[in-house]
Amino acid sequence: MNALNDRFKAAYDALVRGDLGSALAQGQAVLKAQPRNPAVLQFLGVVCAQAGDAARGADYFRQAIAHGGDTIDNRVNLAKALLALGRADEAAALCDDPKVRDHADMQRLRAEIFKAQGQSGEAVWVYEGLTAANPQDFEAWNNLGNARLAQGDLENALIAFQQARALRPQSPLVHLNMGRTLLALDRHQDACFVFEEAHKLDPRDPIPLLELGRTFCSLDHAEAALPPLGTAARLNPQDPEIFLAIGIAFTDLANLSQAEQAYRFAIKARPGFGPAWLNLGILLERDNRIEELDQLIADADAAGARGGEIDYLRALSLRRQGRLDEALDLARAIDSDAIDRTMVEQFIGEAADRLGRTDEAAAAFAEMNRAAALSPLGQSVDRGAYQRDIERIEALTTPEFFARWADAPPIDQPPAPAFLVGFPRSGTTLLDTILMGHSRTHVLEEVPILDKVAAELGDFTRLAEIGPEEIARLRALYFAELDKVSPPPAGALVIDKNPLSMLRVPLIHRLFPDARIILAMRHPADVVLSCYMQNFKPTEAMSSFLDLTNASRTYDRIFRYWETCRAIFPIRVETIRYEDLVADTEGAVRPIVDFLGLDWEGQALDHQRTAIERGHIRTPSYAQVTEKVYARASGRWTRYREPMKYALPVLAPWAERYGYSLE
Repeated sequence: MNALNDRFKAAYDALVRGDLGSALAQGQAVLKAQPRNPAVLQFLGVVCAQAGDAARGADYFRQAIAHGGDTIDNRVNLAKALLALGRADEAAALCDDPKVRDHADMQRLRAEIFKAQGQSGEAVWVYEGLTAANPQDFEAWNNLGNARLAQGDLENALIAFQQARALRPQSPLVHLNMGRTLLALDRHQDACFVFEEAHKLDPRDPIPLLELGRTFCSLDHAEAALPPLGTAARLNPQDPEIFLAIGIAFTDLANLSQAEQAYRFAIKARPGFGPAWLNLGILLERDNRIEELDQLIADADAAGARGGEIDYLRALSLRRQGRLDEALDLARAIDSDAIDRTMVEQFIGEAADRLGRTDEAAAAFAEMNRAAALSPLGQSVDRGAYQRDIERIEALTTPEFFARWADAPPIDQPPAPAFLVGFPRSGTTLLDTILMGHSRTHVLEEVPILDKVAAELGDFTRLAEIGPEEIARLRALYFAELDKVSPPPAGALVIDKNPLSMLRVPLIHRLFPDARIILAMRHPADVVLSCYMQNFKPTEAMSSFLDLTNASRTYDRIFRYWETCRAIFPIRVETIRYEDLVADTEGAVRPIVDFLGLDWEGQALDHQRTAIERGHIRTPSYAQVTEKVYARASGRWTRYREPMKYALPVLAPWAERYGYSLE
């Protein structure tokens, strides 16, 4: 007997240290001598359950119950094993036995079974009974919060978690659950604080850091997301979700080489992880690396990755092949929580538009913008703030304001950059790609250098006060930032392309009074419609395009300010019309090249070659500029008169002023 006891103790010690194989072997040796011993049968059931063999575990628990071990523990363990096997009804029958159903542990398990069966309301009812019977039951309060969260009862879920936290203020788990509930309530800042607290309570758990990083990214604070995500990756280098979040943060920061590396790490960690394949494929497609995209799809198939994520990549490939009907059918069928719905709806809208299915396209774009408006970032911005800011600056930009400017001698070294501006979607990407093909240009693609200079300047009215030294300092800052992000070759003309720099005319003229400014112009209705069709990140400026009427008002505010600046400041401007650019590219570009003081180079017109060589393109036009010049987007607004009926009256005066028709 002593030998059996020693062996059973050895089996138990093996279980404690995690050596399940040895625990099983030692326990089975004891069972061979005592085949009806309920304690040994229970022990073997626990070992098998922990080893992931729920079927054998359930068999051992049944034998333990049959041979005198009909205890609450054995019933709970048997029910859990049956639940793991998908046999929820059998597990429920064990819990509902009149002999045990009033026991708190059985009720707790019954609630878990209800959740597994999708009956969250019944689970809530059970947990509420447990908390009423014992208000000090931490697990019941925590589980009640989870059940209410699953039911969508967010405010009451938060109350339950708060009760649980009051009972165990040092529990990282309840803080994690609270943070997720706050996210669901769109209280993202509060969620960040709670996730940080969860991390402090358990510094070795990567999950709070992962959630914190994701939340920062959802609020457009990708730079702040990287430190917690990096720590999470060090804590668990095998979690693909962490590397996916890191990749997304680097993508938001336009650090695409690091993003690609992170996505590949995620795939290596779990080859069947669809979201990592999806984001890597999107990166390749945006980089115009289409052969690599097709190879990636083949690799995903070989790795067993399936689902909507891979179907979306197939749809991207089909669109690039011109097989729009097939691409559209595939996109319509996609149903995956891993894919941002705004992205899918934009794809459907673009494909339907290209196929002439205007009603379907309009519905898809409306849904895209609705989803963007409801996103965390979309709900955090004031969609009227951008227009109000333009109006504030316009009120300050007067002839009297310009007359107060302190004298400053011109500075000609380094030479002033040229600026390519225009309302978004006016053809600036096509034009900058053509200009990029010239041997003596250095084109910046929407790098916010002027924004940094404006931040350094401070209050807008200081433009009238600054003297030569301050002007020289701000110019030096511009060129220092330029050298930092994109140093130009010696002798190259810097062309700073940023459409909305048309709102920076006073700053441009103060620092670079001899700067040449190219204005890209397009039919007001076409350009507003095109902005509405883009899946822009809903920042304060870009959220203006979430509905057509607001987009038209933004156009009105921007061009009203532009014309105010043109009337006040002696700026050098050359206008190019998108419609002319696509109808006669050389004829439209030659005057721009002359205006910039450059010699004509015919190879610059090969924009497709330049687009492919330049790699990643930051703007939504990344795919179009690799195609031949096309005119299909000109006059597109005429097919969307109905959804634009409130926008067109706002745009009518500008259409007339710039020589366009709304007929």
